[in-house]
Amino acid sequence: MMLARFSAVVILSAAFSLLSRVEAEAAATGWTGDGHVAVRLITATDTIGASSTLDAGLEFRFAEGWHGYWRTPGDAGVAPMIDWSGSENISREEVAWPAPSRLVSEDLQTLIYKNDVVLPLKLSLKQAGAPARIHVSVVHGGCSEVCVPYQADLSLALPPGAGVPSAEAALIEAARKTVPGSPAAAGIDVVAARITGSGSDAMLAVDLRSSAGPFVRPDLFIEGIGDGIPAAPEVAFRNGGHSALLIVRLPALPPANRPLTLTLMDQDRSAEFQIKAR
Repeated sequence: MMLARFSAVVILSAAFSLLSRVEAEAAATGWTGDGHVAVRLITATDTIGASSTLDAGLEFRFAEGWHGYWRTPGDAGVAPMIDWSGSENISREEVAWPAPSRLVSEDLQTLIYKNDVVLPLKLSLKQAGAPARIHVSVVHGGCSEVCVPYQADLSLALPPGAGVPSAEAALIEAARKTVPGSPAAAGIDVVAARITGSGSDAMLAVDLRSSAGPFVRPDLFIEGIGDGIPAAPEVAFRNGGHSALLIVRLPALPPANRPLTLTLMDQDRSAEFQIKAR
């Protein structure tokens, strides 16, 4: 089976054989990993300016045929786990998640990243203008025919300075543009979203309208109904593709009063929104 559950791989693995410690005084660490999967820490400036926040990113690189996982992996895999212990002058960290793609293997549904992806980070400083040290320990997985656990310790020291954009600033900004925003920002109107049925017959229907060109191949990722994710929706187009009805069979009826997070993908646009389960 191409995608074994990552937890089983961790148990069978003797150790995290790809542990590395990298520290630098620049806008990027070196790559940590191997020829299949690697990660580095990057920042949008070489120095700490006058702002109380700092833009950074975790850049993952996957070789051809390899992939990693989104924040909700699905039926297999594990999301990157990030530990900020050891950071200095950092009070808060926010991780943004670019839109993933769906991988179906046998009966397994997973949400993955391929090629090169940057997770944008927004770091809040305890003291603006003071030196900062970013230290992250990242546990993540890479899969191809087998799944491999990786761990990397990455550090960057940023001294005070003008805070001018670094060589990696454009890369981080481009990554932020791939993070799903509101439906309105993507030119999409959520006309209605409702859950019908019960038990194994539960269904989610989402009625959408597009003002930014017709829908092409919409997909819907649903979080909040358990560890896995449902299969891709059945899609019915209307109005020349400017309206679409997406119907998803749910594995079970979601808990009452718990919102579901829906991420809509359609070619190069994406949106994230929440609906009430019932």
